[in-house]
Amino acid sequence: SRIESWNIEDCTRTRGFPTTVLLWGDSFAAHYVSGLDANINQLQANIVEYTYAGCPPILTYFSYARPDCMRFNQQALKVIQDAGIKTVVLSGRWTDYEARSFDGLQQTIDTLRGRGVRVFVIGQSPQFITDVRKIAFFAKRENLDDTSWPMAMDPDINNRVRAFTKGATFIDPLNFLCSAGRCSYADAGQFLYFDYGHFSSIGAALAVSKYWPAFAADDALATTE
Repeated sequence: SRIESWNIEDCTRTRGFPTTVLLWGDSFAAHYVSGLDANINQLQANIVEYTYAGCPPILTYFSYARPDCMRFNQQALKVIQDAGIKTVVLSGRWTDYEARSFDGLQQTIDTLRGRGVRVFVIGQSPQFITDVRKIAFFAKRENLDDTSWPMAMDPDINNRVRAFTKGATFIDPLNFLCSAGRCSYADAGQFLYFDYGHFSSIGAALAVSKYWPAFAADDALATTE
């Protein structure tokens, strides 16, 4: 199956550094990948993509729609162990998983910490009511100059995710991409999203530059502590 045939070499998105970082999550983790190369000097790490659409980075998560999800997530632990990975970034469409509570996220972090892995959790990024191109069309028709729009989700979601990230570093994208409940959907005439919430490559590059960690600096910190 696809899970067994997954190959770290094929999924390494940036290379040439002593530090290797696993990006683990669903399509809301994968949407950062197109923004990694543009920020290579900041990241200073080999980023390995381990993503599966609709499958959050929660070890206990079971889905009838995604029967392979649990096996995929268990396999992440093997990937981390086999490659000697010491830093993991977890990202997901957290609004989809809240109904089941985020206990499983905390348990996953605890499991990783127990194996000596440093964990970053990226909170929910902006989601809009519809495709941003439709929003732009409407805004133009109404002669609105503003390229920001209200987010179509509870802005407090990330505080609720954060409560289940003890032992990890939590990053809230909304602090960087939104203001007063409104988020930019375009910049200099370029769309930052390709649908209602997944980043375009321009949006991904912007997001990574604004709030992804500088892993080399973290490593220096980790070794001196």
